[in-house]
Amino acid sequence: MCAVLAFWLMLAAPTGWLYDLWAGAGTGQGQQPGEGVRQLQRQEDVRSFFYAQTPATAAGDNLVACPLARLRDVEQAGTHDHRSYGTKMAAYISEYMSADYPLSSCQRMFQGLVGGFYNRYYLTELEDSSYLCVYFDDYLTLMGADEYPTGYVRYTTTEERRMLNQMSEDYGVDTVYVLDMYRHGKVSWTLDILLRLAVLFIVGMVIITVRGVRKRRKVE
Repeated sequence: MCAVLAFWLMLAAPTGWLYDLWAGAGTGQGQQPGEGVRQLQRQEDVRSFFYAQTPATAAGDNLVACPLARLRDVEQAGTHDHRSYGTKMAAYISEYMSADYPLSSCQRMFQGLVGGFYNRYYLTELEDSSYLCVYFDDYLTLMGADEYPTGYVRYTTTEERRMLNQMSEDYGVDTVYVLDMYRHGKVSWTLDILLRLAVLFIVGMVIITVRGVRKRRKVE
């Protein structure tokens, strides 16, 4: 159980809510929607929101998980050198983590296992029954939020467009635009790992202390 807990804390535990505690409300990307933030309701409005750079949000119901996830801190992407038992080794971390479409149960579970470092993409259904690709800190899906943070419509990247092209046959989604509601830069992956290690250390010390107390009680 301790090993499972340690694995979950290091890879999957959602920490994004910690960085959003002081985000506040307003028109800034990733903030709680404030005055002047409009909800996107129709596909035909997406382009005008993009050209005017109007702050927008979307309803939080009827989400469809996409077979693509992106690093919460894109600075983590690339090759990282480290030493193991005196041997220099390199690990490559991809900015995007893609899966097959439709998303299988195993792939969905794997995306969840690395959810501490990657955010999934979703499609959200608009009021005109079309779909819009959205990107946000997906710990919010665990909270069952009714409305998501402030965001801005932007062009899709190559990876995002490739994923949406696959899904467009089943969903009426515009493959050109994505509503980005993630507050980029709020997470430093190195500090986030240190935070996870600190929590893991505290939890470990508590477990050791409780076990020690129980053993002393049995001896007495």
